[in-house]
Amino acid sequence: MKLHLSLYFLVLTTLAACGGTSGNPSVNNTQNSDILISEERTFDHNTWCTQSPEVFEVNISNVDDWFSIEYTIALDTAIYRYETVPFYTDIYTPDGVHRHMTPEIPIKHYGRWKGETRDGYQVISKVLYEYFAFNKAGKQRIEVRQATSQYNLEGIHSFGITIKKVELDFEKMRNS
Repeated sequence: MKLHLSLYFLVLTTLAACGGTSGNPSVNNTQNSDILISEERTFDHNTWCTQSPEVFEVNISNVDDWFSIEYTIALDTAIYRYETVPFYTDIYTPDGVHRHMTPEIPIKHYGRWKGETRDGYQVISKVLYEYFAFNKAGKQRIEVRQATSQYNLEGIHSFGITIKKVELDFEKMRNS
């Protein structure tokens, strides 16, 4: 009984330390029917906890379609001290197949911040997967975690994802 209470207290303490996201995710309800998801998560105290994955869900109806995946991050430049924002992305298909990716967003170019300043934060967007194929139809679960050695990564105000349907551009692919 004493061990049970200790474990319960440890779990509650860990969850409280991470803080989680504040409020509800914002969803961009755009008229563009090619956008499947556009969500942003805001972090309490501008701190992204490694123990709290951000979970996004998207429904894929046709595995023959191609998609671009764009990540957006808003930083408090007075606090954030790294040159990139490394994170893990895990995609789980409806049948349980798992894909693990380790992208990162470069946030400076020759010492200057990329992106634009909005509401006091530096907002940087990057298309990390220009042509991405989902291999199973149905609801995909996307989990994103920060990938630094810091338990609480300070200076991260929000993290967002946009997934939209794209057409293959063979000419562009050939020239790049």
